[in-house]
Amino acid sequence: MAENATSPQATNPPKRMGLYLPFILLAVVIAVWTGLWFFSAHKAGEIADHFIAREGERGRDWLCPERQVGGYPFRIEITCTKPQLVLKGEQGLQRSGSLGGLALHARILSPGHFIAVMSPPFVARAGEDGDVEFTWKGGRASVMAGLESISEASVEFTDLVASVGQGQRRDASANAKAVEIHLRRSPGEVPGTDLVARLQDFVFVPLDQLIGSPDPIRLEVQATAPGFIPDPKRRFQDSLEVWRASGQKARIIAFKATKGQATLDLSGVMGLDGAHRLEGNLQGRAKGLDALTNSFARRGGLDMGGLLGKIGGGQGLPVALVFENGRLRFGPFPLAHLDPLY
Repeated sequence: MAENATSPQATNPPKRMGLYLPFILLAVVIAVWTGLWFFSAHKAGEIADHFIAREGERGRDWLCPERQVGGYPFRIEITCTKPQLVLKGEQGLQRSGSLGGLALHARILSPGHFIAVMSPPFVARAGEDGDVEFTWKGGRASVMAGLESISEASVEFTDLVASVGQGQRRDASANAKAVEIHLRRSPGEVPGTDLVARLQDFVFVPLDQLIGSPDPIRLEVQATAPGFIPDPKRRFQDSLEVWRASGQKARIIAFKATKGQATLDLSGVMGLDGAHRLEGNLQGRAKGLDALTNSFARRGGLDMGGLLGKIGGGQGLPVALVFENGRLRFGPFPLAHLDPLY
């Protein structure tokens, strides 16, 4: 009888342990995850410090006031209040810019993927030359990077407004419904970078008044640059110089611009010459030019827009833009002087 009375008590401890085991495992998981988060947050802070130090050596001082690290438990978030960028030259301060606010997000399970949320405005100052101010409704950037290269990068703005002036005086302004720039690694025998850029519903009032057309401008560019791979450890200009020295050229798959019924569709090849100026050519056709010339191109009863349309034989006006020896030409006619990009 005694043995039968004690046997139930002997079996109780294992049953209670079975009840507590899930909670114990959960506590262990939470502790390990918390340790991993704090370790990753510390590394994110170190990466930010190393980036700021490296940029300072190149004459670019990044200031991140009131920096905080948060986002526990599923992401890492670095925030700055009114971050600033100061560009230095041989004669000291040259240009500076400030941003309303910045929040940089990174996932613990995807440490190479960073998402930045930018708060307006961004003000670029150039001393006596005045400043440029950008405001927007939504602004974000996404970067996927490793130690040696950047595989993807995107920047997107909605309801972007740009104004130029001195202090409170604004001499000119322009706005766009959306601006997108996307870079990604391109496959192939020679790895490189693909570019897609879009500008939607761009309005610049002085241009509209000159042309006499209130229709917004839409622009799209698609290009691929074999051999060009941005390196996080190098300046962008240095990556461009390596690419230029290799003799590679970028292929402009599409360059499309529309303003109302007027359209411009070009493609071609572009590169950089020894003086770091654009070099190459773009060819295609322009259609609907009469829609842009009716307000100012009629001289002495001559319809220039209609005349240009007839030259194209109904297929549009042939366009050939040549970038050569520091000059931009439309066929044999010079249009502009080209300055070095860096």
